[in-house]
Amino acid sequence: MISLGILFLLSLVLSSFFSASEMAFVSSNKLEIRELAENNDPRARRVMELQKNSQNFLASVLTWHNIVNITATSILAYFLERYWQIRNEWVVTAILAPVLIIFCEMVPKDYARMRATPFLMKQVFWIQLFVKLFSFPMSLFLGFIRIFWPSFGKRQKEDLFVNEEELRSLIEESTCQGVVSEQEQKLIHTILDFERIQVQSVMIPVEQIPMVNLHSSVSDVKELARESRSRMMLVYEEMPSIVVGMIYVFDLLRKGESAQGLRDFLRAPVFIPGTTSIEKAFFTLQQKRQSYAVVTDSLKNIKGIVPIERLLIFEKR
Repeated sequence: MISLGILFLLSLVLSSFFSASEMAFVSSNKLEIRELAENNDPRARRVMELQKNSQNFLASVLTWHNIVNITATSILAYFLERYWQIRNEWVVTAILAPVLIIFCEMVPKDYARMRATPFLMKQVFWIQLFVKLFSFPMSLFLGFIRIFWPSFGKRQKEDLFVNEEELRSLIEESTCQGVVSEQEQKLIHTILDFERIQVQSVMIPVEQIPMVNLHSSVSDVKELARESRSRMMLVYEEMPSIVVGMIYVFDLLRKGESAQGLRDFLRAPVFIPGTTSIEKAFFTLQQKRQSYAVVTDSLKNIKGIVPIERLLIFEKR
């Protein structure tokens, strides 16, 4: 009787183990496991072997799960009949069902879901052992099914593309698992939002931009450049609202001594509406070989400027 009691407890332990293995298998981070395998981790390589034939793994685990549950039920029914003369199957169900549901399903699966990859890495030897013990009868069983159900087990053509929501979810999960850093996650989200964010959300306001009159002397503009420490200045004529171009301070410092006036350094401005996406603004500047764009509102009033590097590296506001 002691041996049957031990077998009963072992069946419950194995039932919990197979429940946790199933949940860990479907919840594990495949990117993390692949990275560990590429770093010559033998346990990660074993896990990848299991993932290559997921159908065989899941079928084996579910079969073992049912075997140990049936074993535990049979032993409990035997004990009830032998020692308490209880032959009612509903009593067996009332006693064993809560134990199986709570301690052999809910608790181990919740634990394995939160620690999927560490659990697989730690228990991969035993998981592989149970899968191999049942691999031959399972292959016969699956082959028998395919005779009557030819489409069973055939892989559908995989879709190489994922939508944006799926990609964001994958990145979020990878960040939680530690595969993707928070900085990398931010950069990826920036790239995904590249075509939706407007230039006006990343521009430098016009109030912060040095502006000079077209008829100002080169020496005065140099002094303003030293004070403002700006790499670029807007040039206006008659009034600040009439921008006729821009000056790169580097050009001014390099050839300023021989220049007759600011016209020698004047560059044609690239005007971009504030509602333009940063993607379109970037390609516009790239096409025109310019480093700055002047941002305007719907009435063509100047609202600010945006450097080309700010279109790529910025913080969301």
